[in-house]
Amino acid sequence: MGGFKVTKDMSTQLFKYVRRVDIKFNPFDNRTRSARELMRQVQATRIQKANPKIKINTQILGTVDPPSVEFEFVDGNKKIFDSQDMHVNEMLNEVFLAANTLDIEYELEGKSVDDK
Repeated sequence: MGGFKVTKDMSTQLFKYVRRVDIKFNPFDNRTRSARELMRQVQATRIQKANPKIKINTQILGTVDPPSVEFEFVDGNKKIFDSQDMHVNEMLNEVFLAANTLDIEYELEGKSVDDK
């Protein structure tokens, strides 16, 4: 995803458009590195302050099922990732692109995500 650089301030603002994050992984499976790192990043204090309504759900698996990450946005759309073959930045870039699209739509419609 070249050409779209997300700053820390932008990412914090764009997380206002995320309603829920579901992260599922087996902590003893090497394929879960990205899911675990994503969990760490989305639990950052700055994200919680920017969007106190965000729900971060973590399910620890005791099976060999692959790790997965699902983001739900304020408009009900979802992004689902099979995180075993993705880097954290790849997943976050896709989330930020979707959130940025919502930000533009809200701006054009004169709406505010803070009204939700």
